[in-house]
Amino acid sequence: MNPMIVRRVLWPLIALFIGGMLTAGCQQLALLVPEENLAATPLAEENVSTSPLTASLEIPSLVDLSDVPAVGSPPVQLQIPALAIDVPVVPMTWDVTVVDGERTTRWVTPEAAAGWAVNSAGVGALGNVVIAGHQARGAAVFEAIALGELEVGQQILLTDEAGFTAFYQVATISEPIPLIGASEEERALAAAYMAPTTDARLTLITGWPSATTTHRIFVVAVLAPNPAE
Repeated sequence: MNPMIVRRVLWPLIALFIGGMLTAGCQQLALLVPEENLAATPLAEENVSTSPLTASLEIPSLVDLSDVPAVGSPPVQLQIPALAIDVPVVPMTWDVTVVDGERTTRWVTPEAAAGWAVNSAGVGALGNVVIAGHQARGAAVFEAIALGELEVGQQILLTDEAGFTAFYQVATISEPIPLIGASEEERALAAAYMAPTTDARLTLITGWPSATTTHRIFVVAVLAPNPAE
């Protein structure tokens, strides 16, 4: 699919997702946007491609992108061997609710699993696979990330329901971005982490610190060769 079309379709949903991630804390992710605005006019293409924040998140690929499929299947399992993390992944969709008389959208992060954003890329495919997980409630599947135990260069394995496993290598870990009182630049940076991409990457999102949630952390890993091949 044409990358421009992908951006125009997914950017409005990504923007809504970010709004919830930066305001809801470690709870269900409430988006204070009327339901009828879910298909709002997307950001202009030139604003997406020339944003210095987006450009700053460009990461060299470890594989030949011409060999990477355009579409992948939903993930069902995520492993980080260095941290002994092995958790299920389930689709993370949104509910429609009413807040102060307005219909809004509420993303729901699972309690006992990691949640895959259904409008993001699939396993081992081109694009940005976006997965969120709690660090302070439920099974706290990403607690180790909030504790600072994840390091650049470590592997993340993502598996689909057919048993195919894609290998990703951690490329960057963000500084904590505040939930309350985030500046426009910080919100834009969060959106850049979540944006659709033309490379092949995985973005993990969790709260910070480990005992409560005042900030968000973003982990970006790029698709890597299968070490067994």
